[in-house]
Parts: sequence; structure tokens; C-alpha cells
Amino acid sequence: MRDGDMTLPDVIKTYDLPLNVSVNRFCEVAGIGHTRFYELAKEGAVRLRKNGRSTTVPVEDLYQLLRGEQAAA
Repeated sequence: MRDGDMTLPDVIKTYDLPLNVSVNRFCEVAGIGHTRFYELAKEGAVRLRKNGRSTTVPVEDLYQLLRGEQAAA
């Protein structure tokens, strides 16, 4: 099964992901670098969430990126 054919529950199970992922884990699963990640964040393609000093991203945004869609704002 290609990433583009996976449902959100498939992505969560396959990559053993919580509902919000760290920037590092997002980049690892998506196969992108931090520079590209922050470009996507600036474009609004991924949403950043602050949890104290940590920054996380909703796993839905990773799913949409893997499917080639843009995250909802």
C-alpha cells in the first residue's frame, strides 16, 4: 500500500503515531528536512501547536501531506 492510498488510521497505525507529532518525527515520516518543514508551516500547509516549550503538529496534517493535500487552516 502506498502512502497516498492509506487512510488516517492506517498512517497512525503504520508509523505508530500519537494525535500530535514532534517536528522531528513529522520530518522523519514525511521524508523532508526541517527547512522544508518550516517552509510548509509558513505557507500554512501544516499547523504548529505549542505545548510548553515543545512544538507539535497534528497528525492529520502529516496525513494530508502524504496524500498530497494541503492542511485545513
